[in-house]
Amino acid sequence: MLEKNSNIIYYDAHFHYCDSINSETFIKNNYISGCTTALNQKDWYFQETCDEKFFKSYGIHPQNVSISNLENELTFIENLIHQNKLKIIGEIGFDFFNEKDRNNKELQSVVFISQIELAIKYNLPVIIHCRKANEKLFEYSNLLKKLPSVLLHSFMGNSLEAQSLLNKNVNYFFSFGKQMMNNNKKVIDCVINLPIEKLLLETDAPFQTLKNETKTLNTDITKIYDYAQKLRNQENEGEFFKIIKNNYEQMFII
Repeated sequence: MLEKNSNIIYYDAHFHYCDSINSETFIKNNYISGCTTALNQKDWYFQETCDEKFFKSYGIHPQNVSISNLENELTFIENLIHQNKLKIIGEIGFDFFNEKDRNNKELQSVVFISQIELAIKYNLPVIIHCRKANEKLFEYSNLLKKLPSVLLHSFMGNSLEAQSLLNKNVNYFFSFGKQMMNNNKKVIDCVINLPIEKLLLETDAPFQTLKNETKTLNTDITKIYDYAQKLRNQENEGEFFKIIKNNYEQMFII
């Protein structure tokens, strides 16, 4: 696709740029933009070295919640906002995939609400990680509708569930990556049937690999675009790129 139009920009709605993985998974180029997410303070400081064309997000991941460190983390986030360094809070949310995290349900709720309240206070978008916990999105709809926009990164519900969430009058965007290429039926259903103006694409690099892969590169976003375009049966490549670009701008308030 790049040979057809060198002016094309691929927008990666969610990936990770950090010291431990950057040298193996991030390839500098002129045709990819997007939003990178740090999962801890060390990674945030490394993430700050990423090119200015990338949005930079930070939040307390549900698998990293700790009551002893909560005040420190919330202060860190608010200081970044005051310094005009942080324009997106995330990824935050819920993860009930394993027993350890399920035992932290109440703490995950406390941490989630604390960060949503910060986002409301400063009118910032958020990126949500929600695994085996989509009921929580419905539970907190009244809070989430106060936000300018919400990205459901790697959404794992079906299109009917997605539409039910949209009916709650939250400005959701839904982002998908290689799960569609791994033949995940729910993801394929969403990519095909969601309103296209709510669709975004991501690598989640270096995570979210195909079978037999050990890592995902940021440049894999080109394959994800191509696959999604075919699923949507969008014959006009230029129009498809234009729509995703507009969605990205609406989500990240550009």
